[in-house]
Amino acid sequence: MLIKLSKKAHLGHMVRTIQLPPEEIHLRENQVCQVAGWGKTKTDDNKPADELMVVDVSVIDKQVCKDQWGNLPANVVCAGGYGTDKGFCQGDSGGPLVCQGLAVGIVSYNHNGICNYPEEPNVYTDITKYVQWINKTEKKRLKHRLLI
Repeated sequence: MLIKLSKKAHLGHMVRTIQLPPEEIHLRENQVCQVAGWGKTKTDDNKPADELMVVDVSVIDKQVCKDQWGNLPANVVCAGGYGTDKGFCQGDSGGPLVCQGLAVGIVSYNHNGICNYPEEPNVYTDITKYVQWINKTEKKRLKHRLLI
């Protein structure tokens, strides 16, 4: 889903854009990326973070991720979780997975909402699977705007 803002965002130190990845990008196993969010910092916390939290997470091999989850769609990336306390938590959904300055993933789900030392990797929607659609949608929007 792309969101159309009712007015232009004012870019500054609190609001920034981020570059999308190319349609194909190779994320290496153990490549360090960052995930950011405003969600809880522990499974049993009842309140979200007071400030934007960012943590380094390592990319997990797709086959390892499939082995841990049992069933996994093709449009995902796995990073963080899986034997570590680094990853996302409830309230972070929709946040970015950033690798080398590119938004490569969107926080999707973890195992039963367990954020502390989860047994399965954290799962993100793989943005590369949607870059072509995003670009096509944006071109249509610009073309429509020029015709009006």
